[in-house]
Amino acid sequence: MRGDLTGAPSMVTGHVLTMDPSRPRAEALGIKDGRVVAVGSRAEVTAAVGANAEHHDFGTATIIPGLIDSHNHMLWTAMQRRLVDLTECRSVDEIVAQVKAFADTHPDLQWIVSGAGWHVESLRERRYPTRQELDSACPDRPVYLPRVGHAAVANTAALKRAGIDRNTPEPEGGRIVRDSAGDPTGVLLEPPAFNPVGDLVPPMALADRAEALVEMQALYNAAGITGVIDPGLTADEMSVYQSLWARDALTVRTVAMPLAQIDDDPERMLAKIRTWGPRTRFGDAWLKLGGIKLFLDGGASLNTALMREPYPDESCQCGIQVTHSTTFHRLAELCAETGWSLGVHAVGGKAIDIALEVFADVHERHPINDLRFSLIHAYLWPTKENMETARRLDVGVATQAAMQYQFAPLLTRRFGKDMMGAATPVKSWLDGGVIVGGGSDSPITPYQPLLGMWHAVTRYVDDLGEVVGAEEAVTPEQALAMYTTGAAWLAFSEHEKGRLSPGFLGDWVALSDDPTTIDPMAIRDIDVLATAVGGRIVHGGPR
Repeated sequence: MRGDLTGAPSMVTGHVLTMDPSRPRAEALGIKDGRVVAVGSRAEVTAAVGANAEHHDFGTATIIPGLIDSHNHMLWTAMQRRLVDLTECRSVDEIVAQVKAFADTHPDLQWIVSGAGWHVESLRERRYPTRQELDSACPDRPVYLPRVGHAAVANTAALKRAGIDRNTPEPEGGRIVRDSAGDPTGVLLEPPAFNPVGDLVPPMALADRAEALVEMQALYNAAGITGVIDPGLTADEMSVYQSLWARDALTVRTVAMPLAQIDDDPERMLAKIRTWGPRTRFGDAWLKLGGIKLFLDGGASLNTALMREPYPDESCQCGIQVTHSTTFHRLAELCAETGWSLGVHAVGGKAIDIALEVFADVHERHPINDLRFSLIHAYLWPTKENMETARRLDVGVATQAAMQYQFAPLLTRRFGKDMMGAATPVKSWLDGGVIVGGGSDSPITPYQPLLGMWHAVTRYVDDLGEVVGAEEAVTPEQALAMYTTGAAWLAFSEHEKGRLSPGFLGDWVALSDDPTTIDPMAIRDIDVLATAVGGRIVHGGPR
């Protein structure tokens, strides 16, 4: 079978947390042909797999289902390891120096490009570098520094290549930041503004991207990750996954979400989607199509998330609606008609309102319950009405506790502690009957699931030295479910992933401690002893 990683029949012993309510705990797990065949006592499992089966004995360690990240840009995370790394920069000068050093040591590169996982809030000046500052580092080649999927900085050469100057009109759904004279500073907010530059960057060779992805999978396996939903992929990017699938090199089960690329001709985009043959759920246990990904608004750290009220520090600015409501509505209708699921990036409250209003309207003509439309992020103050609508329509939520953890200091300064305490309201979503999948949004925030589980349970923020929003903390069991059964549901895989039950895939993780009984503050320090996918150990092993 293509992508098969299965090995010999095996028995895994330890303290097994199955996530199966019919048998939540066991002492042994049996796997044959890549799937669980027995869960129970050692005797029961031995009878199922045979006395000669491989025995992986973890003693008193805890065995859990493989962890699934419901919103993880694994390919981007992999690729940024081969670009300019700005993640440790703490000032504009350090960014300029890092760009210069990379350019000097890569004289043959046509473009100098950074990874996206750097943050203005981490810089001493708390501002972006200007094009002139980047020119000082690399004047003769274009420099392009994308950031968190919602902003980018370009030097003069890059802006010229894209034809962006003082006469360039403001793009709908984006913003070209300009100085007092009206000239672009180099800062471009949201895809309509920075895509004209980013689209000119020569793609990394397929072989290089594939190699980077193989390396990244090993790091994910080491963190206990056996599956991801990778959102917003272009056809070219999806081909990287297919290349690994074709040579049996996947060790992280991937649900690929194609990107709805909104440009100056929405009709062309909609017509193109109608020609796509496969739909959501097409594929196998290793590589499957998920829903279409759409950006509805921007990000809170940039003041571009679409809010119901103006930002405190921008009295006339409520954020940016990246995709026009009419285009969004037509796409949602198209998805409902043709069998596509749809995942909508909606950070701010107004974007959440618009998304659910459109979903509800489309549902009246084309029921969407079975399509599992989803809200991605949805963390800045959804209302009780929002939650009721999501539950009624079976709309899931892909949430990222690590995002609340990382951005809480900045947003607390902007909105106040009480408001930030109510952000990322995971407990309220769950109490409202909405299915929630845990994730990271890597490379924007750290990909380690145990960090996300820890913050979801404790709501503790290191940089503030305190808990922010204790009322929205979840139980350890709920946090574990977010990264297992919840994420599996969003991946259309709840009947084969997220639990350790007969018939389910043999994806398991051995942990040094039980996350449901350990001191909650210690959850992020739990060691991943081993990870198995399809019954085959891909990281670590018994000690």
